[in-house]
Amino acid sequence: MRVFTAMQVFNRVAELKGFAAAARDLGISTSSVSRHVSDLEDELGVRLFNRTTRRLSLTDDGAEYQTRSTAILQDLDDLHNSTRDQHRMPSGRLRVTASVTLGEAWVVQLLPGFLEQYPDVFVELDLTDRLVDLVEEGYDVGIRSGELRDSSMIARSLMGLRYIVCASPNYIAKYGEAMHPNQLKNHRCIRYLHPTRQSDDWWFDINGKETWVKVDGVIAVNNTWAARDLAIAGVGLCYVPDFVVKGDLDNGSLIHIIPDFDSAADSVHAVYPTKRHLSTRVRIFMDYLVSNSDVEPEV
Repeated sequence: MRVFTAMQVFNRVAELKGFAAAARDLGISTSSVSRHVSDLEDELGVRLFNRTTRRLSLTDDGAEYQTRSTAILQDLDDLHNSTRDQHRMPSGRLRVTASVTLGEAWVVQLLPGFLEQYPDVFVELDLTDRLVDLVEEGYDVGIRSGELRDSSMIARSLMGLRYIVCASPNYIAKYGEAMHPNQLKNHRCIRYLHPTRQSDDWWFDINGKETWVKVDGVIAVNNTWAARDLAIAGVGLCYVPDFVVKGDLDNGSLIHIIPDFDSAADSVHAVYPTKRHLSTRVRIFMDYLVSNSDVEPEV
């Protein structure tokens, strides 16, 4: 504990760039702060700070020690908090973000059961199709589909999404029906403005190999419902999750084309920042999502 206390004091001095500032922040005397740092330097056998009458700066050893000790202290804090919270009923605000389509079709139908089970949790659900920075914007959990590019996130797999190509009967009557993904370049496709990949690439299973096919069109949108509505209006072909158009396929408003080449284009994950303490409410919500991953999205 003596070493950890000295480590904590050292980190506050490094962060606040001064012994007096660290002393005020920690509520101890400046001499006590100085003694902790000196003891730590003696223990390590290196100088951690360059000290002058006007300036305090980290040495190279001090900069490396700060980086590694910060991670250790964060891990210790996380261990303490998670152990303390292990047997508490979750409470407080839970900030969640998801895409509009998946949020409306899946997350919203799960929330009543979660809130009934954990009535002391207040859920703030933000449905948006933009790519949200969970850390910068203060979200606890993000529900995302597609490739996970941020290595600073912990991800738990939830489900796969099957994307299909659809056209209205009027479109097919006017422009004909594509019989193979390679024929899509000759069709009017409704492209999707995806935040993490090109909107003119659609994913198919061709000869047992998952393949991107480049498409063209006269319009691009950043909302799945808009793509579906435009397809029903005969503007072009849409490429959307199958659950979005289930009712339209049933009533004949849309027709599923080139079904032999459908591919599971996206995986859905629940993600949270690795450097943030995993509170009981976040852990339980993640577990709840995983336990309900077999629930079909509905529109």
